[in-house]
Amino acid sequence: MAAASGSLASKYLPRIGYMSTEMGTTFSFYMISSFLSVFYTDAVGLTPMVVSTLMLVVRVIDAVVAPVLGGIIDGTRSKWGRCRPWLLWGLPFLVLLSILTFSDFNFSGAGKVMYAYITYIGLELAFMLVDTSKAALVNTITADGQERVVLNSWRSAGGSIINIVLSAVTMPIILFLGNDSGAYQITNVIYIIVCIPLILAGFFLCKETVVDATTSGEKVKFSESMASLVKNPMLLLLVVSSVLGTAASLSRIGTQVYYYQHSLQRADLAGTIMVAYQVGQFLVPFVVPTVLRFLGKKMGMIVANALDGVALLVLFLMGPNANPIAVIVCTFFVGFFAMSALMSFSATSDCIEYGYFRNGKRTPGASVGVMTMSVKLGLALGGWLGLFLLGVFGYQQGVEVTEGMRESINFVVNAVPAILTFLSVLPMIPYSLTNKRMQEINAANAEADAKAAELQGADKA
Repeated sequence: MAAASGSLASKYLPRIGYMSTEMGTTFSFYMISSFLSVFYTDAVGLTPMVVSTLMLVVRVIDAVVAPVLGGIIDGTRSKWGRCRPWLLWGLPFLVLLSILTFSDFNFSGAGKVMYAYITYIGLELAFMLVDTSKAALVNTITADGQERVVLNSWRSAGGSIINIVLSAVTMPIILFLGNDSGAYQITNVIYIIVCIPLILAGFFLCKETVVDATTSGEKVKFSESMASLVKNPMLLLLVVSSVLGTAASLSRIGTQVYYYQHSLQRADLAGTIMVAYQVGQFLVPFVVPTVLRFLGKKMGMIVANALDGVALLVLFLMGPNANPIAVIVCTFFVGFFAMSALMSFSATSDCIEYGYFRNGKRTPGASVGVMTMSVKLGLALGGWLGLFLLGVFGYQQGVEVTEGMRESINFVVNAVPAILTFLSVLPMIPYSLTNKRMQEINAANAEADAKAAELQGADKA
């Protein structure tokens, strides 16, 4: 009985811990992705052009640094493992810099811009360190491919739960607190404090069990991080698709509040519409394992992105005077079909095994760092593009919102992401890591691991 209890604990505690870590980082990412742009433009008073440039510069820096952080994670040797310690070490910086970023010290002119750059760059680097270690951790918790899918599903479910709650309560909280800079600051402080025990739970509950016998004592250099991309064509295709898909998602997330407030002119329904999206996202983890089992990751991502693009296009075609019920329903499907992000986590694990099969080294931190780089490039493109186009169309704090402006905002928030989503399908067409192919690769890798362990044991003897 005790053995059965221990077996259940070893099975479910890592899942709970991994889900908890995602829930914690979601509190931080939600404020950054959904409200930082509005905080800068409507509370601090920066122009959309300034903010779009800020978003672009910061996320390009992130993209450059991401593989370096991945290499650092791969090169980490501690009693806690490679990835897990960075959850603990990066958390204090994430908390402090989050509070500073959402603070308005009433600097004037260039001072505001400089302060925004310094704090936001710091926050993004701290968040990326924690988030990259979390993403790589799934590859060191277990070597079982199906269990990695399950872990990622639990992770996504946890994030979706938090997103549903935050979508329902954040805008009402901000409006209740006065919809000014202080309202954003207080809300952010509450969220970042809540994230602390959630991330710590992931650190304590997730244990690293996978050790690559061929690289257990080696440091992974930055050049090897980049080589994992250059020598891995499947990872390269996944990166390109991820850049476009993330750009589509972030260009919409970063500008959706403008759409609800100024295009639809239904700020009162913003929370409801955002919840509809998150409810769709919440269902994704329960659907993805079945989709991957029958379609595989390649066809699953192609079909999901195509349907997501269609849902976005329908939203755009309904126009700014659309029936609110229709907007809510369509937004639900935008969230539901946005499942390729979750699929890409599992696909990254496949690319890691494929890289090991081709190149003889398994580098989860470096590979996840490269994927993080792709996400950051997508965030840079999406975050810049949405705000840049709003600026091009004349939006700024206090501007009169005409019918033409409402149409322009609708185009930026719905049509532009639809185009990017359709484009993200193209790189997946030549992607060849099907379920059958991965069975062959995993079998070969298991044999290689066994031989390497045998040789290592013989050397020690």
